This record gives sequence, C-alpha cells and structure tokens, in this order.
Amino acid sequence: MLESVIRVRKVELRLSTVWTLDKFQQKLLAMRELYATAKTSADYDDGDEDVFFDPDDAWMADSPSSSETSYLLSPRL
Repeated sequence: MLESVIRVRKVELRLSTVWTLDKFQQKLLAMRELYATAKTSADYDDGDEDVFFDPDDAWMADSPSSSETSYLLSPRL
C-alpha cells in the first residue's frame, strides 16, 4: 500500500522535507488555531509559536523544477 506524503519547502533557504498526510493535517489544524487566536487576541505576538518547526524533520537541499526556477528568477514587477 502506498502512503501519501506532502513535500514541504522552505523556498528562501532552498530546503525541503517530507511530511505524512497525517502530520500535514495536524500542522494545518495548528495553523488555523493560531490564525484564529491572532484574529481575536490583541496580545498575540506572531513570534510566539512556529507551528511548522519540528526538530525531527530531516531537511535536505532542494532542487526546484525548471518552471519553479524560472519563477524564482523572474523579475518582480
């Protein structure tokens, strides 16, 4: 049986890792909860929590496809 995975990229650092679908769903839920807190709390500091940080993630050098590379290298208007 094949397991679905999600490729997570840190574009600015040119790194990527792979998450299981379950881990992605957990991170998405945490992000939504954090967003809801930010919208309702005047004391919220966006540096309080990084829902995407996981010390167990194995980050590796990323090799974007040619279409992604051309997008990243194209001039911004």
